[in-house]
Amino acid sequence: MGKKDIIYRDENPDPIETDQKILRIGKDLQVMSHIIKIILLIAAILIMIGACLITINSDFYLKVGKIFMDNSFYKILDAITDLSGIEPRFLSAIAWTISAISAVMMSFYAGQLEKFTKLIINEKNHFTTKAASTLRISAIMLAPLLLVNLFFALAMIGITVLFSYLFDYGAYLQEKADEKNRIEEEMIVSFAEITENKSGQTGQHVKRVSEYSKVIAKAMGLTDGEVENIRLASTMHDIGKLMIPSEILDKPGKLDADEFAVIKQHTTYGGELLDNVEGDIMHLSRDIALEHHERIDGKGYPYGKTDEDISLAAKIVAVADVYDALTSKRSYKDAWDEQKAREEIVKNKGTQFDSKVVDAFDASYDEILKVKDIYKDSCDFHK
Repeated sequence: MGKKDIIYRDENPDPIETDQKILRIGKDLQVMSHIIKIILLIAAILIMIGACLITINSDFYLKVGKIFMDNSFYKILDAITDLSGIEPRFLSAIAWTISAISAVMMSFYAGQLEKFTKLIINEKNHFTTKAASTLRISAIMLAPLLLVNLFFALAMIGITVLFSYLFDYGAYLQEKADEKNRIEEEMIVSFAEITENKSGQTGQHVKRVSEYSKVIAKAMGLTDGEVENIRLASTMHDIGKLMIPSEILDKPGKLDADEFAVIKQHTTYGGELLDNVEGDIMHLSRDIALEHHERIDGKGYPYGKTDEDISLAAKIVAVADVYDALTSKRSYKDAWDEQKAREEIVKNKGTQFDSKVVDAFDASYDEILKVKDIYKDSCDFHK
């Protein structure tokens, strides 16, 4: 996804990009944790072999046996008791064994981190109490390391416990954010219903466009979060029509040039209505409302933007909106044949519509037809 295809405005944080970064980091950490776990298990085996060799081979002890005597376990013993009566090679073997046990426990710690990163990747909300609990278990796994290096172990345990509390706090903030999103979604649905009821001609246009947009976004390989955000935000694409006089919206005939100029203003009205409304989905709705009549060849309105300046979400909604307009009956026109409308969309690929969006629309056309059948209009526009 290019810079200009980012779904949210540049001046606002992009939660979708943030989510993707978290996923990438999580996958990288998962691989690293797995590799570290294997390395530590291999190290533990080699250390235990070394401990055995120390006890049976004096030459081996003289060469490498003292390496692991410089640890907390050996220093504690040396401080509290007289070690002169014990052969150094046996003490070294014990120290090596303690180090091997610590390596095993560190491998379990790495395994817990691998489990933790899986939570980051798989959970919809990355900050969860479950993730915090996994981190605290990981801190316990570090306890044997206290016998090897006291200060290093305390630092590692402290950092891990600190992160567990940060994730607990993150889970609390996520709960608050979810509540905020729920309220935001309810506002969007309410606005969409008001927009839909503004005109007696649009029937279930808003619902169909949102579901068409969902089908297209999914076919393009966007994440579940992106797809759902586009579905919700697309319901606001015609919010600006609240500012258009009903006599123009419901005129039973072709609009003249002046009337069409008024109709076109619904895009800028929509952008203005949503411009200062807080919330990520509202920001996305704003871009869609403003840009869904732009064309990638620069011949659209209101600003004549070209391909790279139009948000991906608006490109998706543009296809969904035009297809539904073509296949819907109005007081001033009959509905187009479905296949003819499909061909019209494909024909304008690369000029009016984004090529990738049209390809996704065409590839998922069976799903488009299912949506159209579910949300049929029941209005008689000739009354």
